[in-house]
Amino acid sequence: MNVLSSIKNKFMRVPPDYEQLSARLGTFAPFDAARARIFRYRKQYGVNLGSMFCLEPWIATIIYDEYAEHNPEAEGDLVECMGQCSAEKMQAHWDTWLQRADFEHMASMGINAVRLPVGYWILGHGFAAEKYHSHAKTYNRALYYVGRIIAWADEFDIGVLVDIHALPGGQNNDSHSGATGPARLFESRKHQDLAIKCIDAFAYLLAQVTNIVGLQIINEPQDHPELEAFYERALKQVRVQSLTLPVYVGDAWNLDKYTGIVKGLRSRFGFVVLDTHKYWVFRPEDKQYPVEQLIKELRETDMPELLHASDELEGNLVIGEYSSILPAISCQGTDPTVSMREFSREQLHMYNSTTAGTFYWTWRLQHDAGFWSMQFAINEGAMPSEYFPFGWNLSVEPSREVIVNEAEKRRSEWREKRLQGHMNYVSQWEGDFGFDHYAAGFDKGLTVALEFFSKLKFPSKLGFI
Repeated sequence: MNVLSSIKNKFMRVPPDYEQLSARLGTFAPFDAARARIFRYRKQYGVNLGSMFCLEPWIATIIYDEYAEHNPEAEGDLVECMGQCSAEKMQAHWDTWLQRADFEHMASMGINAVRLPVGYWILGHGFAAEKYHSHAKTYNRALYYVGRIIAWADEFDIGVLVDIHALPGGQNNDSHSGATGPARLFESRKHQDLAIKCIDAFAYLLAQVTNIVGLQIINEPQDHPELEAFYERALKQVRVQSLTLPVYVGDAWNLDKYTGIVKGLRSRFGFVVLDTHKYWVFRPEDKQYPVEQLIKELRETDMPELLHASDELEGNLVIGEYSSILPAISCQGTDPTVSMREFSREQLHMYNSTTAGTFYWTWRLQHDAGFWSMQFAINEGAMPSEYFPFGWNLSVEPSREVIVNEAEKRRSEWREKRLQGHMNYVSQWEGDFGFDHYAAGFDKGLTVALEFFSKLKFPSKLGFI
């Protein structure tokens, strides 16, 4: 346990169940503030780890197949079907769905962040509701596997955005919210209280883990009248645990509205990021245009919307989910893979120029035989095979040290040149402009830039301000 954790435990009276959760999650290297700054502030080239913990039947098909006659949708339905075998079967899934080699593969192509969807119920006893309450013991080992994912990612300098994909009662009408049927989170104060308790526990567990890029407190919520107040309450609770942990919130499929809301929240709660999702395959039939028209719409409609949101939020905007998949009609008369490749490159160009990060949905399917799998999409040529910033190439890796050394040698020269230019510019006005502060700022900026360029295994590009 590091010093900050010890102080926190002494003065904040950490509940005993939190200590048990920490033991389940496992231990990590002491918090490294310099590395954490890079993980949290760099531009994210990412992918979702769908159905590792928050299961969906169309992604993790095998574990659902045995119970097909019961048609389970949400994970709670599935564990009910499993009965007394649920702990054994879920643990077998967690143990095999992702391996260390997956993270090695991601790093080799420049992916530097993963979004890890989890259900609130993985915290186990004391944090579970409805169907998950009677199966709380099923999740006694879940946090161990969360910790294993975080550790594997850290080994390859990959950041982890832990996304609470499902909250008590469900925050939307989809089964990936953990419940089957209408959303009930905002219809029950009891559900909301438990949600805040779970968010608080996750913040406690993750705030001092170096490669955690943030905590997403909700995924694809309904645009409910109580959502803004829920965000405020959740952010207050997270800030009890950490003043600096980045917090991500969903735009409820209303980017313009929640840009304004999150702008206000950022002024009071610091590092808050808005997550928006971009899917083109689910569009109404009357808007399923040929790919050329979709690209035109990307450039003429989506680009200005994202630019506006990014400007309002000072760049603190991410595409938490996107895909290469298009409606069949959009690819009519063409090779679908070619159409998806063309559209994907347009998407990435636009997202990378307007947001601080992107996360493809998803890394894998059960058999990786569809374009929802990023690996399949890359292998088929629908998605790029490299994501390194600056067009970085592994073959020039040894030159990075040379570049850093040269920059340090020329630091004074560059500082004086920039300072002189600044002095010449402001000399047209009278006053004391504190040129020593300008010089100090240049030095600090260059130091941070060199850290981003050289401290991790691969260069990083600034994404967040």
